[in-house]
Amino acid sequence: MDNVTRFAAVNAKIKSMEGKFLKDEDYINLLRMDSVTEVARYLKEKTAYSEVLASVEVENIHRGMLENLIKQNMVKNIDRIIHYFTGDYKDFIKTLYAKYEIEELKVIARAVYNRKDATDFKSSAFIGKYSRLEQNKIYAARYIRDIIDALFDSEFHKFLIPLIDGDSTENLFRFEMVMDMSYYTLLQREWSKLSKKDKVILQQAQGIIADMLNLQWIYRGIKFYRLSPEELLNYTINIGYRLNFNSLKALCYAVSLEEFHRLVKGTRYSFLFKEDETTDIYMERRSERHTYFELKALERSHKFSIISVFSFIIFMEFEVRDIISIVEAIRYRIPADEAHKYIIRKL
Repeated sequence: MDNVTRFAAVNAKIKSMEGKFLKDEDYINLLRMDSVTEVARYLKEKTAYSEVLASVEVENIHRGMLENLIKQNMVKNIDRIIHYFTGDYKDFIKTLYAKYEIEELKVIARAVYNRKDATDFKSSAFIGKYSRLEQNKIYAARYIRDIIDALFDSEFHKFLIPLIDGDSTENLFRFEMVMDMSYYTLLQREWSKLSKKDKVILQQAQGIIADMLNLQWIYRGIKFYRLSPEELLNYTINIGYRLNFNSLKALCYAVSLEEFHRLVKGTRYSFLFKEDETTDIYMERRSERHTYFELKALERSHKFSIISVFSFIIFMEFEVRDIISIVEAIRYRIPADEAHKYIIRKL
């Protein structure tokens, strides 16, 4: 099947769903809200989130509940897209669920590691969506080892086997890093089965995201964690677009932050690091805005390709994260003119 035939219908569907994204006006209005209840009421009455909020009494809503509901909206939209595909393309899009399930598994692992009750996460939108794991085993976990055991029948387990060393408490850092690496391995496996054109586009799109993640990881590893160059390099994602293995190695082996900054200045990504007090605050936002515009450029260049689906799912994720950021800003009483600096959408 050629790509025009494969993507004509789904592109029309995506265009329709993109029309339901929040507008700049919605962002401005949400930033002016004073409570989670007000945010939920606005989303319910004024936006496409009315579908998942229809039966909710917004007066009783809390942050966690709202977050899970807007994530459920994301799940429904991905499910709608999947129905347009068969075979290898359907398998690839299903694999995109893994990213979000891994994020929720990491949140649960952090809670368990800190001796909190995992049952508080029973309404998680993505748990089991990719892995098809038995969810109750996850929510009953007392140790990270219990989470690893619960993933026994999933594709994640083979990556976690090296962590099974008899330590029931397990190392949170190792668990998080292994889970992240498993996603990129699974993703590459599935996109390798697609058409040559789509493989090339995805390598570029995911490579841009990998570049952003690697730079943040190396920077934080040097500045905050004092990790060895070998450990930093071991956990980089080796599918970069502009940063190849040798570039990453040089960054990991920088003897100081000053040398790290000097090396980054020689790349297209120097804008991420201002070498002032704003770097740590806005680095992630700068990275995500850059990703947004890069993906938009790829969409314009490759109208009938997998990038339309891939980008749409990333953009849904960005909107969800922006809503959560707005709620957090309200929680900490950050004024609207300051809070907008933390969201991905450029107003």
